[in-house]
Amino acid sequence: MNHESLSFKFAPFSDTPDQRLFWDGHGCQQIFNAILAAIAAGSPLQTLIAEPGLGKTVLCRKLLNSLKSHKSRYRVLYLPYPHIDFDDSVNTALLLASSDSRRTVLLLDEAQALPDEFLSRLAHWLSSKNSIGAGTAQAVLFAQPELEHRLHTTALQPLADLRTDNYQIRPFSRRQIQDYLNDRLSRAGADPAVLLDQRLIDAVWRASGGIPRIANTIMRKALVAAQTDNSAALELRHVISASASTDATMS
Repeated sequence: MNHESLSFKFAPFSDTPDQRLFWDGHGCQQIFNAILAAIAAGSPLQTLIAEPGLGKTVLCRKLLNSLKSHKSRYRVLYLPYPHIDFDDSVNTALLLASSDSRRTVLLLDEAQALPDEFLSRLAHWLSSKNSIGAGTAQAVLFAQPELEHRLHTTALQPLADLRTDNYQIRPFSRRQIQDYLNDRLSRAGADPAVLLDQRLIDAVWRASGGIPRIANTIMRKALVAAQTDNSAALELRHVISASASTDATMS
């Protein structure tokens, strides 16, 4: 192996979401298709529940871009940090929703951070808007499991009653981690068969717990270490060192 094996067209592993590297091998493409179909059918509320690092934000942004490509049909409001400025955002949505015949679709990331007050107002808004026409106002909440627990409380029962679909993303299996790493390396212009062997994949899977964001961080650090010490290959010691410096509970 020569040093060119550690060269890429773009960084294959990053700590931030990259839609160019969206991987559909863990059911995320099916979830994406199902959410789009439900929006088209007029579903007032859908939820996607997953632990941190499993790809909620990438899926949310992919959905945002898809809906924005249909401007004549949908008005999309994306709230990546709804707990910070939800008042202004929702007031804007309320104003815009009455301005034309397009459907208003709210995409709320990290929705578990929203207070009950806002979620109750959201339920009222969705109910009132949809009473005058199916699908006039719709929302998709991307959240950690905390939200699912709260939806079973009396205070949020009106919101839970509006939900038509709930999706979940689970940690990756060992085979899925292998396919995920191979896919990212291939898209970045590398040969996975040259860079990775079964020992390296096993080490990444065990250290990451099947969480792709953690796997990304481990691989990024391992590749930097290999390049820094002028290694001609990605070695197990690089992965072990990267894993030791990566918090397995990172969110």
